[in-house]
Amino acid sequence: MNQAVKNFYSKFKYSIKYMVALGIFIALIGFVGEHCLRERYKRKVEITELQMKIKEQRQKFNKDNKELERLKKDPEAVRKVAREKYFMKTSNEDVFIIEDE
Repeated sequence: MNQAVKNFYSKFKYSIKYMVALGIFIALIGFVGEHCLRERYKRKVEITELQMKIKEQRQKFNKDNKELERLKKDPEAVRKVAREKYFMKTSNEDVFIIEDE
């Protein structure tokens, strides 16, 4: 048994050294430093979250842009927004605000 191990070692002596060196190199690259697999995963998750936020902001922008165009074209829409959001009124009417408890 011992002779078989020596024969194997003598046959692949240089190959084993290169394999060990390669294994250590891969371990260092994969798990140590700012470009390791863990950091790459964190960055990928962060990029995904930011892309979702960008999508939400674009949808909000498009919605607000449509509302702005509607307000530019329709004076009745301006009146409606003024009454609902800012509690404005015309000179001949009273406004009552009812709050739910």
